[in-house]
Amino acid sequence: MKFLHTADLHLGKIVSGMSMLAEQKYILAQITKIAEEEQVDALILAGDLYDRAVPPADAVKVLNDILVKWNVELGIPIFAISGNHDSAERLAFGSQWYESSKLYMKGKCTSEFEGIPFMDAEVWLVPYHEPAIIREVFADNSIRSFEDAMQAVTKQIRSKWDPSKAQILVGHAFVSGGIPSDSERQLAIGNVDRVSTNCFDGFTYTALGHLHHPHAIRHPSIFYSGSPLKYSFSEANDHKSVRIVEMEGKELVSVTERFLTPKHDMRIISGTLAELTENLVENPDDFFQVNLMDEGALIDPMGKLRQFYPNILHLERKKQTLKETQDSFEEIMKKDDLELFGQFFEHVNGTELTETQKQKLADVFEQARKEDAE
Repeated sequence: MKFLHTADLHLGKIVSGMSMLAEQKYILAQITKIAEEEQVDALILAGDLYDRAVPPADAVKVLNDILVKWNVELGIPIFAISGNHDSAERLAFGSQWYESSKLYMKGKCTSEFEGIPFMDAEVWLVPYHEPAIIREVFADNSIRSFEDAMQAVTKQIRSKWDPSKAQILVGHAFVSGGIPSDSERQLAIGNVDRVSTNCFDGFTYTALGHLHHPHAIRHPSIFYSGSPLKYSFSEANDHKSVRIVEMEGKELVSVTERFLTPKHDMRIISGTLAELTENLVENPDDFFQVNLMDEGALIDPMGKLRQFYPNILHLERKKQTLKETQDSFEEIMKKDDLELFGQFFEHVNGTELTETQKQKLADVFEQARKEDAE
């Protein structure tokens, strides 16, 4: 058996005011090509199909079109769950009749988890869930944490599974030790949203979504696919991919990556305004975070850069390391206006006032004092 594992499509996502939908359609076409080339027996979508609970209409159409392409036109069975960005109720709609074409979509957790027989395996769909949901549906007040909830779910699954078959779990969770990125929504404050790897003991393959790094954890049977696109500059160095998983009987044979190439990459570049406008970097239509190294004031740097790099999403000014100051209140009160303004200027701009600037400020302060005295 061979299947493709992906997750975190986040259809309809907007990054720094720019819609990613065209990029998402482009990357979905690549995933389609990979699925055809690999001749996969199934496709797994491990949550966060949409970027928000009420997705825009054009995002709904993109998901509808790609599911039709994969499941109806290509005849590939699909195993999908909701993630923390999705509306469980919306994704659950129609799931009972979808199954007639082997589109298994589970949006909500129920009191009983049922395995889906598929070739030499059983597939268990475990949508994103908060502890309160599992506490309610299991009628178990001892379930207080994300760990408790996942342990309760997988314990029930183990009590039901067929030990003669390979066991595949599709989930959406934050496994302890995983590496997050800036584009994921926190599940909870602090680390209470973590679940341990031993929640998934005994499963042949655990296909997870939520963390966007493709190598968020290193484990022999637990894998994140990562998001198919970069959604924050913390992911700039990632090489996005989908997982191709091969099994033989009950054994996991191989887990490999098929890399994806975005229509526009997400990159971080640095330099002065003159350097970046006189010597353009490769692929200037990519999405950029620009770190400007210029000192002093600049007039409309974003406008000037956008003439050469139309898809700048974020601009930062690099400041020099500031000198630490331990001035006491008494020392501050002894300083004159020019010294205090000089400290403020250095804090904001990362540079000290020039002698010319100091002289002009001294003239301004002197003029102000004269006007106050009149």
